[in-house]
Amino acid sequence: MGVTAVNGGRGRGRIAIGESDRSLTRYAGLAVTGELARRLRLVELIDAELAVERRARPVKVRRRGLSPGQLVVAMSECQLVGGEFFSDLEEVRADEAGSGLRTVGQTPSAPTALQRAKDFRRVHCQRVERACARVGERLDRGLGRVRTEPVTIDLDATGIEVYGRRKQGAARSRQGQLGYAPHVAFWAQRGRALTSELVGGNREKLTGSECARIATRALSLLPNGHGPATFRIDSAYYQLELLQRLRRENARFTVSVPRSQAMWKALGEIGEDVWQDALDMPGAQVAETTYQPQGWRHEPLRLIVRRVPFTATEIAKLKGSRRLKTIHPEQLQLALDGQIDSVYGYSFVLTDCPVSSFWERSGCR
Repeated sequence: MGVTAVNGGRGRGRIAIGESDRSLTRYAGLAVTGELARRLRLVELIDAELAVERRARPVKVRRRGLSPGQLVVAMSECQLVGGEFFSDLEEVRADEAGSGLRTVGQTPSAPTALQRAKDFRRVHCQRVERACARVGERLDRGLGRVRTEPVTIDLDATGIEVYGRRKQGAARSRQGQLGYAPHVAFWAQRGRALTSELVGGNREKLTGSECARIATRALSLLPNGHGPATFRIDSAYYQLELLQRLRRENARFTVSVPRSQAMWKALGEIGEDVWQDALDMPGAQVAETTYQPQGWRHEPLRLIVRRVPFTATEIAKLKGSRRLKTIHPEQLQLALDGQIDSVYGYSFVLTDCPVSSFWERSGCR
């Protein structure tokens, strides 16, 4: 629909609401992604990967209509312009003027896309990931990026809210929202995701074996001849099985460690003369010791500790904040009771990176 000002020559005129000009497109931005996908042959690579999959019933290839690769890309283009439901495909499909700009000009109808999407299994989605990795390699070559440079992979989770109680696999998060929790391995230097695992919204933490599988899959999607790989991991992924898998895969790691009795004990072994001022963080200090997680059969790991001061006044203003969890419980209570004027909040990072390598990758110096 469009809004047009009509002036009949007298007065202020009137507003006419009617059909928009069909020679115009509301999704002109897809011209950029459409041209890029065509040059990188995204559809062809997806179809080629799906064609060699033998672990599950193949995605049906029809004589007429879209190929599996075209279906995937058409749905992606719909998402790029804000689509959240299969029904949103109808809006893109109705955009006749933009059909020549999109990668897939013949956007499928919502019922067709829904029916054909049911052919895809887990292994097919992993084949699509592999095709996207190959496309990423082509893009990197075209941009002249150095293949052998170091690789940093961030492993983190996000949340997607959905609607409807019958959504398969959806569950309620801690905030009470129905949704999913995608766990994503993200290649920091390239600015793109390598792989992900979709679970219910109540699973913000994965098992050690699940974390290890994601890490292995992410590493397998890097180009041949890539540089040394390091994983940056938050405390939700602090799992011995993941660390052991990374060691076997010759990948290094920096991982935030939950504040536990073991961490408070390690903190107590750090002398006051060891602390040094942190760069670019006014008031913060860092120190280093070693720690060997239970079950870790290799060398003791470097434990980097950061502390930030909090005054009693600041603590009073942080009531209910997660930042209060960085303070040792006994120290926090003393501050709340007015017995001490200031305390420190602590963060713990465990790593097997060499000294210089750690500071470069973690952003801490």
